[in-house]
Amino acid sequence: MNAELTKQALTAYRHGLRAARIAFNQDTRLLLAARQKMKQGMKKPEQADLPVEQQIKLMEDVALFLRRNIVQGEKVDSTSSDSTKPIYHLNLHKDSELGDNEDIKNISKRNTLSSGSSNSGGCCGGSRQKA
Repeated sequence: MNAELTKQALTAYRHGLRAARIAFNQDTRLLLAARQKMKQGMKKPEQADLPVEQQIKLMEDVALFLRRNIVQGEKVDSTSSDSTKPIYHLNLHKDSELGDNEDIKNISKRNTLSSGSSNSGGCCGGSRQKA
């Protein structure tokens, strides 16, 4: 690997570590697990057949996903006696993506689990297994 790719890989790795710190700030167990997984992925990539450039892009995408989409919640005691449901405090941060769920509402039926189509990819595009 040339010097420029090495620099890009280390930058992506640092972005991943920072994103994990932001996403799992209050959860030491998950933070350590995320760091360990990233370290293992840098030493021995799970998709070793991918070109280095794509592996770097994948790490950057993971870092972006962690920063924007992972929000931890913490259960707090309810002071209201009429509330039977637990109350959670969400640890939002400046990078948290706050959408209005319109994209979710507009997903086509072929991408849902309840689709009757036999050629559907199942949830998240994976293949369905028949029982």
